[in-house]
Amino acid sequence: MVNVNIPSDLSGGEADRFSLSIASITLENGLTVNPPSTGVTVVVGGNNVGKSTLLRQVVNLAARDIRSATEIARWQLVTGIRFDTTGDSKDLCAWLVEHVGAHLQNGLVWFGVPGQQSPSEYNLRQFYNDQPGGVDRLSLLANSVMLFSDPWQRAGVVQSQEMRNNAEDPPTNVMHRLEDSVQMVNEVREICREVFRIDLTLDTLAKMIQLRVGRVAIPAPPVDAVSAEYRSEVASLPPLVEQGDGIKSLIALILPLVTAEHRIVVIDEPEAFLHPPQASALGRILGGLAKRKGIQVILATHDKNLLTGLLSSEAEVSIVRLDRDLNGVSQAHQLSVEGVRDLWGDPLLRYTNALDSLFHRLTIVAEADQDCRFYAAALNEYEPQSAVPIPPSDVLFIPSYGKAAIYKLVKVLRAIFVPVVAVPDIDILNDEANVSRLVEAYSVDWDSLKSDYRVATQPFRVPRGSATLGDVIAAVQSIFMGREGEKYGEEAKREVLAQLRVQDSPWGLLKKFGESAFEGQAAVAAKRLLRQLDEIGIVLVRVGELEKFAPALGVAKGPAWLDAALKAGAHREGPVREHIRRCLSAVSASSD
Repeated sequence: MVNVNIPSDLSGGEADRFSLSIASITLENGLTVNPPSTGVTVVVGGNNVGKSTLLRQVVNLAARDIRSATEIARWQLVTGIRFDTTGDSKDLCAWLVEHVGAHLQNGLVWFGVPGQQSPSEYNLRQFYNDQPGGVDRLSLLANSVMLFSDPWQRAGVVQSQEMRNNAEDPPTNVMHRLEDSVQMVNEVREICREVFRIDLTLDTLAKMIQLRVGRVAIPAPPVDAVSAEYRSEVASLPPLVEQGDGIKSLIALILPLVTAEHRIVVIDEPEAFLHPPQASALGRILGGLAKRKGIQVILATHDKNLLTGLLSSEAEVSIVRLDRDLNGVSQAHQLSVEGVRDLWGDPLLRYTNALDSLFHRLTIVAEADQDCRFYAAALNEYEPQSAVPIPPSDVLFIPSYGKAAIYKLVKVLRAIFVPVVAVPDIDILNDEANVSRLVEAYSVDWDSLKSDYRVATQPFRVPRGSATLGDVIAAVQSIFMGREGEKYGEEAKREVLAQLRVQDSPWGLLKKFGESAFEGQAAVAAKRLLRQLDEIGIVLVRVGELEKFAPALGVAKGPAWLDAALKAGAHREGPVREHIRRCLSAVSASSD
């Protein structure tokens, strides 16, 4: 134990009056992140964008007495940090007594934290008095009030701990705290049962306190009447430290939160070693603990399941998305608690894979799953790969299942600062309301494109006469060529009628011939319009529709077309390469 030698005038405070949270984190791009004080801030982004770096720099910067601009500059990603705090030095002292294994004796504060440099009287007094404009460093108090937990550090939390020498000694680790609180033990047991469907027992019968897996059948006896049989039953339970990495990591993660040892908990990859359902459950548990215990949690994750679990909890959740631009400069954007709450109420975010976009560098929204698979194959085999600014594995393709929903997806994804490119068929132009909504989803004024749009589409807005028998014959041949062996049923009837409706409309020419259907002044305006849409991040299929990339396969549409197109190598041909090139060129525009 360490005598900190603090005068008795620092006694008499109230632990409940002391609070501490990170109020702001200033990043190199000038963004100030404001984490909720008793909630969860989730740092997300693609691979190698700086998520773990941000957490480490926050922890290191908080623990150091950095005063000069030169010292701050070397941190690169995080350039400043400020704390919100309540209470005074007496209340801080009282909180340390209650939560960090300290106790008052003869007017002195004693800390029982082995191997850890302890705060001095100066640290406790000056924490409030020597930081004009607010607290921006924790110095030696950092280890007492802030916890950093990564997959490697967590392994030690569930290790057995030596019992205290005397019953009056304060707790110095989570095992001691569990020993002192049946309520905390039961809370940990309930969490373990919820996630893994197994029970836990706290073994306090030997020199080393540890958690064991399972429960004994014999009722626990009074502490002064422990039988040999009961000791044997407890000793037969397997130790938690001998279990799999998943259960060890989760229990090690939640123990400091259950015991509320720290005001601020910073966690890197909480989902490590967990299967998707367990990661989702952990998210709900972390959110619930943060809310109930009044703890500020800041974490970085690669896992959508953990994030959905957090969003399903009652905790206040904010999302910070990190990215790097094409020059390697870090970018960061924050979605506030209110913004997250509003978006989570949108079914598109809650019930689709749109949240996966947070963990990719680029999202491409296409009309159907078939389009997504074809374009993904084209991107994977794009040559030269050196011309691809983003690794194909960092690009996510999402189907909108129709043109009408594309703008909704774009709007949602841009609200969470995801770079997004939309790739609808060119006949989206047949509905001004639809295309204008999509343009405005990119925060672009439709009026800037409306004139070119109306000139370009004027020839197609002139009605045509009714279909002739020749049109019917042509429609049947175009649809069923190569499918002669199929049965004629309701689905086939619908295909014929749909094709006839297209032929009844001049817009059918646009879908059939693509941009080459524009003529004269309409072609001039269309060229300007398509270029402007590309620059926004809306890359229309200029050949008309997906199937026109390989029109001579003998299969008109459907899964059979995709299979035939990929086998024929159509995804490597020039028109498809040009379409992918324009999608990649739109990346920078889509992230503005």
